[in-house]
Amino acid sequence: MCGNPNTRLLSRLIIDFLLLLGVYCVALVVLPQQLNTVQRGFHCNDASLHYPYRQPWLTKMHLTIAVIALPAAFILVVEMLRAAFVPPSKELKQRFVFVGARIPSFISECYKIIGVYLFGLGLALLAIRLTKHTTGRLRPYFFDVCQPTWGEDNAETCASSLGPSNYSSTFIDHFNCTEFSASLELLAIVRHSFPSGFSTTTAYAMVFLIYYAQARLFSPWLKLLRSTLQLACGGLALLASYERISTYQNHLSDVIAGAVLGYILAAFMTIFVAHLFREVRVKRRQWPRNEQIYGYAGYYNRATYGY
Repeated sequence: MCGNPNTRLLSRLIIDFLLLLGVYCVALVVLPQQLNTVQRGFHCNDASLHYPYRQPWLTKMHLTIAVIALPAAFILVVEMLRAAFVPPSKELKQRFVFVGARIPSFISECYKIIGVYLFGLGLALLAIRLTKHTTGRLRPYFFDVCQPTWGEDNAETCASSLGPSNYSSTFIDHFNCTEFSASLELLAIVRHSFPSGFSTTTAYAMVFLIYYAQARLFSPWLKLLRSTLQLACGGLALLASYERISTYQNHLSDVIAGAVLGYILAAFMTIFVAHLFREVRVKRRQWPRNEQIYGYAGYYNRATYGY
C-alpha cells in the first residue's frame, strides 16, 4: 500500500497539514497559556522605561496582510506567470499525478513554496513567544502604563523615591501596577518587549520574498522589475521596524534582534529547506566527431529554478 503513488501523495499532504497545525497551535495557543512571563524588575532612574505610551499605527490586521496575504499573492502570481510563459520543456519541476489526474506544475510549486514559507513563519512565531516569555523585558512605556508601587502597603513609588531613602538607583524586583486606566491586554504585554514580534515576522516575510524573487525572476529582462520588488520588500521591513521605535513599542535592540532573527529564518528556509538555489546534474548526450553511431553521456549542472 505504501508503494501506491496516490497513497504516498495523500500521506504527504496529511503530514504537512498536521505539522503546520501543530507548530501554530503550540505557538499561538499552548505557549501563551502554559508559559509564565518572567517577572523582571527595574530601576527608577532607567530612562529607557520613561517614554509615553503612543497608539501604534500598525495593527495586527496590517501585520496579517504583510506576512500572509502579500507573500501568498506574490508567489501565486509569479508561479502562474512562469507556468504561462515558460515552455514546459525548459522546466525542471517535480510533477504529481493523483487518482489519474495530473496536477499542474504551478500548483505543486505554489504548494511547496507557500508550505515552506508558512512553516518558517510558524517557527518565527514559536521563537518569538518563547523569547518574550523567558526574557520578560519591559517596554519603553512601562512607567506610563504601569505606574508601579512597592514597599510597605505599596506606599513607595518612583515619584517618592527622591526623598531620604532615595530608591532611584535601587533595583525594584517586586511591585504592583496601579494604573487602572490601562487595559488588561496592555498590562499583559508590557513585559513582552524582546524581541519585536512585528519586526521579526515582517523581516522574515520580506527577506523570504527577496530571496524568492532572486531565484524566480533571474532573467536579464526582469532585472529592473526584480530589483524594484526587492527594494519595496526591504522598505516595508524597515518601515515596520521604524514604526515600533517611533511609537515606543520596543527598544532599538529589540527591533534589531527581531530583524536579525527574521533574516536568519528566511535565509535558512529558502536556501536549505525550499532549495531555491540548488543545482542538479542533468544528463546530456554528446556525439564524438568521428563516431556516427555510438555516443557518450555527459553531465552539466542546471539550477532547479532555471528556464
